[in-house]
Amino acid sequence: MESSGPSTAAPEFDVYGAMDWKDGVGTLPGSELKFRVNEFGVLEVITDEMEEERGKKAHATTTWSVPTAQEALSKEPVSKEETSWAQRGLVCVRCNRKGSVVDFLSDGLHCSERCLQQEQQDELKREGSRANGEALGRTRSRMTERLAEDMDSSMEIAEEDDEDYEEKESRRPARGATRGRRKRRGDAALLRYTVPYGGKKKAWCWASYLEQERAIAAPSKLFKEYQSFPQCKSGFRVGMRLEGIDPEHPSMYCVLTIAEVLGHRIRLHFDKYSDCYDFWVNSSSPDIHPVGWCEKTGHKLHPPKGMKDEEFSWSSYIKLNKIQTAPKALFQNQNMTVTPSGFRVGMKLEAIDKKNPSFICVATITDMVDSRFLVHFDNWDESYDYWCDATSPYIHPVSWSQENGRTLTTPPGYPDVKNFSWEKYLAETSSLPAPARAFKVKPPHSFQLNMKLEVVDKRNPALIRVATVVDTDDHRLRIHFDGWTDEYDYWIDADSPDIHPAGWCAKTGHPLQPHFPRHFMENCSR
Repeated sequence: MESSGPSTAAPEFDVYGAMDWKDGVGTLPGSELKFRVNEFGVLEVITDEMEEERGKKAHATTTWSVPTAQEALSKEPVSKEETSWAQRGLVCVRCNRKGSVVDFLSDGLHCSERCLQQEQQDELKREGSRANGEALGRTRSRMTERLAEDMDSSMEIAEEDDEDYEEKESRRPARGATRGRRKRRGDAALLRYTVPYGGKKKAWCWASYLEQERAIAAPSKLFKEYQSFPQCKSGFRVGMRLEGIDPEHPSMYCVLTIAEVLGHRIRLHFDKYSDCYDFWVNSSSPDIHPVGWCEKTGHKLHPPKGMKDEEFSWSSYIKLNKIQTAPKALFQNQNMTVTPSGFRVGMKLEAIDKKNPSFICVATITDMVDSRFLVHFDNWDESYDYWCDATSPYIHPVSWSQENGRTLTTPPGYPDVKNFSWEKYLAETSSLPAPARAFKVKPPHSFQLNMKLEVVDKRNPALIRVATVVDTDDHRLRIHFDGWTDEYDYWIDADSPDIHPAGWCAKTGHPLQPHFPRHFMENCSR
């Protein structure tokens, strides 16, 4: 795969370009000095003490160095040489970070979506400043008026210095309310986007539907960031390769190909397997990773069908099949700040079986990635496993069932079911319990009955339909697809990545399957 980096010619000496950069550390040729860019964007020399502290922090936060419950201390992970297909050669025009083609966006200029967004925002500010300057220069009277306004504002600020803190604070909600009104206007505009249906002149839009039904759309503030409107377009393309979790076997990481892209959703295909196993995820899903992630983090990667583990390597697979890998910058779960938790691999806990919610079972943490961990039910098939975080309402500390009058389901085949005790079981398995302080309480959601939203149809995951909230509990919603019978209703977690605010499909370019009674079809334009 060929790519040309940005021009290195510059009128001034580029101190960053003169250094060799690796893992955020720069070295000067012929010198043993090491440098880094701190949180303020300033270049500083790395001392031995700083290097030691940096190693400790990396060891504490990176996924692949999370110690098991049985390990009192963990050795530093052995750094791995970059493979030949990931040689560095590009420099980010925003943060000066160096990387390879797979690390960068398709423009070859930015290392991440964040850098691209910051660059675009700065450009908008510069354009706004130029536009303001031109407007001020057109008429002296307008400039005079603005100068007078500025003087009045300055006098008001001077007077405010004598006001007490409470009076100043009272002005802040007004600014917040203004921002809120702007956001609501933006959301309302999305509701006027139309969906073609039944002919060239027939269309459907949320605004008309809500008016006819006398209903309200669930406010966007009720949704998590990954459920709400994305800030930029998805850069994933059909044919790109990546690594990801098998949704039917959550402990397995597999070689995947992007088979279809619809807005911010992608259909993934297991290489060399039948299309019937394909599945859909959002482009922001934490279950997908760039090529090489498994090797870097010590996870086992299951190769394409027909290939043995020892026969597969990404470098040869890429060359042999002339394939394109998804750039690291497209994955939103890369370079995330990980909040330390009290959970460790091997710890025991009690967990609700999502496939049989009446069962609370003995479970073990078998994997950790960033702030999430994999829950496995002892002596059960791995297909029951699921990923969650410390706030999940489905997990509890050991002995929670006994303290709350619930029945605990012991592992299949356990010899003394009637006399099961956690103290004895922990000793038998040489395990530690997850500390009670590690479990966090998730506040209940704020969705209300009859609110409208857009939801992925789990029976046909390629489709997103117009839906209504018909029942709720603290952490779940019962969804009804408008125009369909109640037999298709089902419960879904309020933080599921498969629910979105009204207008999400219009914003992301994903088809929406609305309900089409004749009186809701009209000739409406954007």
